[in-house]
Amino acid sequence: MKYLAIFQLAGSESAASFTSKKAAEEFIKTCATLAKAKLTTLDDTYTLRTSRKNPIEITASVSPIDTTIEYQLTHDRDGATLDTTYYTTRRSAVSAAHKILDQLGFVAGSGEDEAGTWAVNNPEQNLNVLLRLRLVVTGSDHNVVSSYDAYDLENFFQHLDAEYNNLETANAIAADTAIKSGRKKGLVNFGLGLAISAVGGLLTFISYSSAKPGDRYTVYTGLIVVGIIEALCGIYYLINPKAALPKDQRPKKHQK
Repeated sequence: MKYLAIFQLAGSESAASFTSKKAAEEFIKTCATLAKAKLTTLDDTYTLRTSRKNPIEITASVSPIDTTIEYQLTHDRDGATLDTTYYTTRRSAVSAAHKILDQLGFVAGSGEDEAGTWAVNNPEQNLNVLLRLRLVVTGSDHNVVSSYDAYDLENFFQHLDAEYNNLETANAIAADTAIKSGRKKGLVNFGLGLAISAVGGLLTFISYSSAKPGDRYTVYTGLIVVGIIEALCGIYYLINPKAALPKDQRPKKHQK
């Protein structure tokens, strides 16, 4: 049995893995100490609250896990996933990310190491690379059951004010990008639906026009119905763009 210490951070979740519940609880206490935050507990939920002019409140919990916990490193290039590898520790996954960057002739920034996200965008070399680290709970054949950000949490809480503001900004940008992506999918679905329905209607018209009086003609109901359903899905995604995205990419509500 392993345990996750899960933190709600500015609308996202970040977690760290431990071999005992006590170790996970002690880690939460350590983070509170680093942030100089008051720690309270209620029904196995921990609340860290700073006493500054603009207080920050973060909740945390400990979750038992009876399957495999791994650090997943995805390597995307030009928007497509090139490789996905799994590691037993965060340190080994970060080291692997550094090796990939070294091969590309780039050096990781300290902020990238902390967030577990490394990006390279070099138009001159036609290079667009994104490395992303996640802590994942997996079943058989690396089937991901749940997924979390894998921040360097001790460093994060040590510089809480600045890091929390940066995270809020990054999450807002990511949410905006995700919503735009959802709307784009909605437009594609809507346009494709109209096109399919139009083809079905055109084929029906051609069949009707070619038929002699009293002859049978074909109504392409299947194409028309499929097109209408596709167009309605597109309209739904335009109204609710988050629904078009995979669950792990949907923006989450800000946790107060």
